[in-house]
Amino acid sequence: MASAARPLLALGIAVVGTLLVTLYAVWAYVHIMVLNPLAAVPGLALEEIWREVEQSQGSIHRITVPAFLAVGPLLALVFLVCSQVWLRQRPALVAIAYLGLLVFGAPGEFVASFMSGMNLADAFLISGADYSPWAAPLMIISAVAFVALIAAIVAVGLRAAHATASPLVPAR
Repeated sequence: MASAARPLLALGIAVVGTLLVTLYAVWAYVHIMVLNPLAAVPGLALEEIWREVEQSQGSIHRITVPAFLAVGPLLALVFLVCSQVWLRQRPALVAIAYLGLLVFGAPGEFVASFMSGMNLADAFLISGADYSPWAAPLMIISAVAFVALIAAIVAVGLRAAHATASPLVPAR
C-alpha cells in the first residue's frame, strides 16, 4: 500500500472503530437497563420494575452501569488520538487495537450488568441470568472480533517475518 494512503486508512479505521465501540456500549446499556428487566419481569412497566428493586433495598445502578460501559468508548477515543499521533503508518495495528476493545466488550457488559441482574433476582426471586435475547448479539460481536483479532495478529506477524526474511543463499 502506498505510504500516502496509510494515514487516511488508519484514520478511517480509528473513526469506524470508535463508532463501533460506542454503539456496542449503547446497545449494552439498553440491554442492561431496559430490555433485560422487561424480559425478566413480564407484565410490569420498567418504572415499576425499578421501583420494586429500590424498595427491596437494591439499586438500579443509574451511575455505575454507564460508568462501566463508558470505559470502552473512552478508550476508543484515546486510541483514535494515539492512532493519529503514533500509528499513522500502521493501520493494521490500529485495527488490532479496536478489535481488542470489541473483544473486551463481552466481559465489560458482564461486569456492568452483574449488580443490576442480581438486584433484579433479589427483588423478584428470579435467576440473575439474562432473560433478554439481546445480549447474544453482543457476545457474538465479541467472539467474531476475537477471531478477527487472532487473524490480524497472525497476518501482521507473517508480513513482518516475510519482510525481514533474507533470501536463501545457495549452498556451495
